[in-house]
Amino acid sequence: MEYLTKYDDFLLKNASQITGIEASLRSLTYILPGRFHDAEFASQAVYAALNLLGLYHNAILRRAAHNHAEESKSEHEESAFNKYINFWSSHSPMHKRCSTLLSIISYTQVLMEMGVLKKWGKQAQWRWIAILEAIKVALRLSLFKLTSNRMIMYPHHLQRDVDPASLERSRRLDSVPERWTGERSGVEMPMMRSTIEFDNAKAAQVQQQQRGRQGGVRKFTDVTDYLMSKVLTPEKLRRPDQMVHIMNAIGKSGEVLYILRPLLYVLAVLKYGRLSWKPWLLSLAVELLSQAMVRQAFEQPHGGRSKMMPLEKQEYARRLQLLWLNLLRGAFYIRVTRPRLERFCNSVENKPVVSLVGGILRDYLPLWQNIYFYTSAS
Repeated sequence: MEYLTKYDDFLLKNASQITGIEASLRSLTYILPGRFHDAEFASQAVYAALNLLGLYHNAILRRAAHNHAEESKSEHEESAFNKYINFWSSHSPMHKRCSTLLSIISYTQVLMEMGVLKKWGKQAQWRWIAILEAIKVALRLSLFKLTSNRMIMYPHHLQRDVDPASLERSRRLDSVPERWTGERSGVEMPMMRSTIEFDNAKAAQVQQQQRGRQGGVRKFTDVTDYLMSKVLTPEKLRRPDQMVHIMNAIGKSGEVLYILRPLLYVLAVLKYGRLSWKPWLLSLAVELLSQAMVRQAFEQPHGGRSKMMPLEKQEYARRLQLLWLNLLRGAFYIRVTRPRLERFCNSVENKPVVSLVGGILRDYLPLWQNIYFYTSAS
């Protein structure tokens, strides 16, 4: 426990630098495949470790942000997504356990698949994929039930909505009081420099002078930006359980279909093989049908704008964007997409700059074909 406490303290003192290192290493993992023997496995090991460590860092930063808010008698403003996820996790220990397990699986599934393929071969690989997809389906159906039939949000864990720079501890706070007390009224108020930092040319010199003496300062472009941050919007006033609708019958059926789609695809692959068009067509049909049903559940009876909440719109838009992954999956990828991508890589092989992109793309072509979870969107 002593080492963990020291590590937590080190993280909070160097939060910005550590966050930057995390982002840099995570970006590096995208260009490692093909660079040396077993580079793909190494890159996924680093990627999984970074993301799992990131989950731990998120918990530390969130706890520090809440403690800082209590000490400064202010309020830590969470994102709408975090408010929603935190509400269900705090009200249901089972929800928290399911969400955590889903996040761990999503960050390690590619690494696990590579390990199984490397040690036991193709047949064991697809059996392991089926087991993982069955576990994820069970966990997501549990979340769906625990949230009273509400749309499943992604990611399943709390996001990092804390500015790391605001939590870097300073030992020179004593020289600059953060609050002042009115001489006649006796009312204690926060000093402006401890709550507002204007990010413009005029304030640059003042910021430079104060940066070494204080932390936890949010930047604003001007007074209007600061005042707008204090405006109460419907999203800020809405209770967390009101941020996502309880689905009706058609929406519930669509959501269950969407949850089941990856498992149905894997079972079809096990039965018909990857070269068959049946698994790909079945998966695409189920995905399109499920999204149409979910969309229909939010449509007004007589036309007009969708009744989706902002979180639901974000999640639905994310699912629509993931539809393009069908081009990199199954028989369509093997027979249509990959030959065209290979021709593109060959055509730019001798062209400067573009050849670098073509080289990286060429390294991913076999991975997209042989590793299911690279393009599973599950």
